[in-house]
Amino acid sequence: METEGIKYTGSKKLIIPYILELIKTLNVKTVLDGFSGTTRVSQALKKDGYTVFSNDASTWSKVFAECYLINRKPPSYYLPIISHLNKLKGKYGWFSENYGGKPNGGSSVQGDGKKRIWQIHNTMKLDAIREEIENIAKNEIEKSVLLTSLMLAMDKVDSTLGHQVSYLREWAPRAYSTMKMEVPKLIIDDKDHKVFQKDIFKLI
Repeated sequence: METEGIKYTGSKKLIIPYILELIKTLNVKTVLDGFSGTTRVSQALKKDGYTVFSNDASTWSKVFAECYLINRKPPSYYLPIISHLNKLKGKYGWFSENYGGKPNGGSSVQGDGKKRIWQIHNTMKLDAIREEIENIAKNEIEKSVLLTSLMLAMDKVDSTLGHQVSYLREWAPRAYSTMKMEVPKLIIDDKDHKVFQKDIFKLI
């Protein structure tokens, strides 16, 4: 079953078919994904017809879950918004200051001796788009869909191995590409899915 998410060392992507098969034997209609991470399991459960309660302590996971579980607006609604964001001129901001690097002859190690995750042309787009999302998003769910699109786009031009400390010393070939946002693969239904950001032991 197709799902989408960022590169992540602990992703459950490959075991989703086995998870779904095991759950089918339980004859349940609602499933708690207690450590949802990139939400691939939550996405698959929703596609399979379950009502999903998704939980994770991380804010980025909550954003993904709101995008894939709670949003009910169709892709056509987001297409012109994302087209607008893609056309924004880049600007130097916080992300460029802390995470952007120059091509530097192929080395991601910058003048301060530290490796960078993205090249500066992409962090400048990130800075501009991130600021604009704050200005134009009409509600938290819409904001989560746009942020999900942004995270997916930046994941495609990063220079890592899918772990928060695994920055590559030499720029990955994809890092030279220009990031481009796309509408996430939204899953629309009318079920009462819920998203939590709690300690799992307090939730259950």
